[in-house]
Amino acid sequence: MEVQASARGPMARLWQHVDGDITAMSIWTERIRGRGEDADPLLLLHRPDSAGLIAVFDGVGGAGRSSAGRTAAGLPRTQAWVAARRARSITEDWFVHNGPTGDPTTLAEAFATHLAKGSTAQQRIRGSIHREFPSTMAAISFVRQRTEVRWNVLWAGDSRCYVAEPVAGLQQLSRDDVDVADGLELLVQDPPMTNMVCVGRDFRVNAMPGNAPLPCVLLCATDGCFGYVDTPALFELLLWETLEFAQDGRHWAALLADRIASVTRDDASLVLLALGFPGLDVLKASFRARLNLLRAEHGRPMAAVPQADRAALVAARELSWQFYRRDYERRLPLLDGDVR
Repeated sequence: MEVQASARGPMARLWQHVDGDITAMSIWTERIRGRGEDADPLLLLHRPDSAGLIAVFDGVGGAGRSSAGRTAAGLPRTQAWVAARRARSITEDWFVHNGPTGDPTTLAEAFATHLAKGSTAQQRIRGSIHREFPSTMAAISFVRQRTEVRWNVLWAGDSRCYVAEPVAGLQQLSRDDVDVADGLELLVQDPPMTNMVCVGRDFRVNAMPGNAPLPCVLLCATDGCFGYVDTPALFELLLWETLEFAQDGRHWAALLADRIASVTRDDASLVLLALGFPGLDVLKASFRARLNLLRAEHGRPMAAVPQADRAALVAARELSWQFYRRDYERRLPLLDGDVR
């Protein structure tokens, strides 16, 4: 498989791949030139087994701001910057050797063993939030079958995994490792993470199996993609609005990168894999009714709220969330004591 990169200046990178009824694309953007702590998105496809993996990694700058040294060119790098890229490499190696049925505990062990391997970084910052080589990870390891796709969702931190279906729309598959459960409150509060990949402290790689009928879309994204919209529905709207105007997969990636960069205040990376749609035109047509619904129920009402009217914004957000959350949360892993 060949996945070509397309440069959009030093602050964004794009990739696309089209093969039959598979359309894949990913984006990477950085908030501060040369300092982006997200790793490049990961996309692996293994044709003989109809299997693959998509994943994103976000170095946790607040917890991992300690220096990891300098590059050969003299550029300073934080432990968070190094951790995201090493986590990506470790995940790729783990999948290549274990496939889609690999044990998540062995991935966690690989992170703990190799994240800081060979590092001579000196630790000077201590405290409850500090971590050595901290990063989030969100991955979907999958096998495509004749009429469905089966997956194992793997994650640590607040990067997310999703599936999107033409009728039900975008559905979150991973649950953020934070102490707040409500999706709308997560946008308002931005709570600290309770779990992330790191060295020297306990962490876990969460795992949750699942499946969906074909065709569908699998997606992984860091919080810079979804964490700065006014309500969760607007992230999904952003996906299908950019798709509607896209001329091809690369153009879709470019439009999506521009839209995300216009609203986010963070680095952002995303990888998307559409399975079972024979061409971009079919993918567009499949989600057009969903796009129109999102515009009517969420996009236009939110756009009509006066920017200075805080009470109206809060009310509009809550109404949007009431309409949206049932389908959006239908696959979300249950908390202890929850029933569905």
